[in-house]
Amino acid sequence: MKLIRASLAFLLSVSLLTVFSHPAAAADLVTAPQITYSDSSGLTFAATPAKWASTVKSTFQWLVNGKAIAGATKLSFKANPKQKNATISFRESGKDSSGATVQASSVVAKIGQVIVNIKPAVAFADDSHSSVITTAGAVSPKNAKVSYQWYKGFIDIAGAKSANYSPATADQGFKIYVSAKYSAKGFSDNSVNSNEIDVPVIKRTYVQVWQDEFSGASGSAPDPAIWQPENGDGSKAAAGNGWGNKERQYYIPTLAKITSSGEVQIDAMTSGANEFNCYYKTPCEWISSKYITKDKVGFKYGRVEARIKGPVGGGTWGAFWMLGANIDARPWPWCGEIDVTELLGKTPNLSYGYLHGLISSGAGRGTSVDMPKGFADEYHTYAIDWLPDQIDWYVDGVLFGSQQKLDKDWVFDHEFYLIMNLAMGGNFGGAIDAGLEKANMSIDWIRFSTINGVGEVIKH
Repeated sequence: MKLIRASLAFLLSVSLLTVFSHPAAAADLVTAPQITYSDSSGLTFAATPAKWASTVKSTFQWLVNGKAIAGATKLSFKANPKQKNATISFRESGKDSSGATVQASSVVAKIGQVIVNIKPAVAFADDSHSSVITTAGAVSPKNAKVSYQWYKGFIDIAGAKSANYSPATADQGFKIYVSAKYSAKGFSDNSVNSNEIDVPVIKRTYVQVWQDEFSGASGSAPDPAIWQPENGDGSKAAAGNGWGNKERQYYIPTLAKITSSGEVQIDAMTSGANEFNCYYKTPCEWISSKYITKDKVGFKYGRVEARIKGPVGGGTWGAFWMLGANIDARPWPWCGEIDVTELLGKTPNLSYGYLHGLISSGAGRGTSVDMPKGFADEYHTYAIDWLPDQIDWYVDGVLFGSQQKLDKDWVFDHEFYLIMNLAMGGNFGGAIDAGLEKANMSIDWIRFSTINGVGEVIKH
């Protein structure tokens, strides 16, 4: 009985030790050891020991190509020239006050290459996520010069070569980081990447601040406080003959009228065209109308949208677009052109959204979208979101194209004015259907909204 009790007491003590006894935790590492060059030879090194949360008695070891070098157990080390370009690192081992074993290592560097002990780090400057700042890394030699390149995934961001970066609209929803390249005379370069950060998608909030609902009297012209006609065949304008596109129409003001249902209808017709002489040295073939807001109302950034029913017939070319208000001082294409939509009778199921700048010129940059039911049988809403670094195109609220600010072709950072017109033929409109004598395009309304507070209306 006494033996059984003694056995139970022993087992209980072991159990209690198991429950209440824990090995002492090793000292926490505060700062890893660092290695630096002691001179400009690229062969002589010094080490700064690690910092621990409690006292640690350490021993040191230098390693070349991952192998410990015999006798290299001090805080300094000199490599021989044959070891240049080999890897080098410094390792610290020891025991803390509790007897626990600890170990820490420096970065693995290359002999003769700039050493990056601490990589640069990137973070948003504040909760607005509008700017990313870079905290510099720790390098040796200290006089190494650094150059930066920002990346979105594996794609370098054009022109983003500063320490800090303002994320573009196109960056939203992606990870970005900066690559830092360090250079110093007598040392080989070293490039390292920072941490990645996610650029949040910012929801767009629209506030309508301007509109033209074409609510004037039936049969009247568009509001003269907003619109003015641009007449002729282009020969007396900066665009030149055929408005620079070999178009066949002559614009007169009376073919754009407000209808009883509250829309502006632009007519194109052959009847009466022969009363005017065109640049092609014969009486004009077509007459139509073109109205612009130049010198009356301008716009800069924001959402521009219009509800339009397109024309019917090969050779028709209806358009709702914008030109830079500085066109008199900076002729096309330097002033810039933004095509919200171009609707061609020869492609009755496509809406074209393009930009034209000083590089892209007549070819432009943009895309088109297929409209299964076409653009002529019913109204559709065509819009752009115009931001300081990006323009997006929409049809009926669906995004179909986007262009970013990349190079000198971006001339879309100033006031633009609106244009609505119905052209005939020309380089883009194409051949006019034989027997076609009239066509029309209707615009129900035009509206302008700010985007997250960005956008303005300029009234003259």
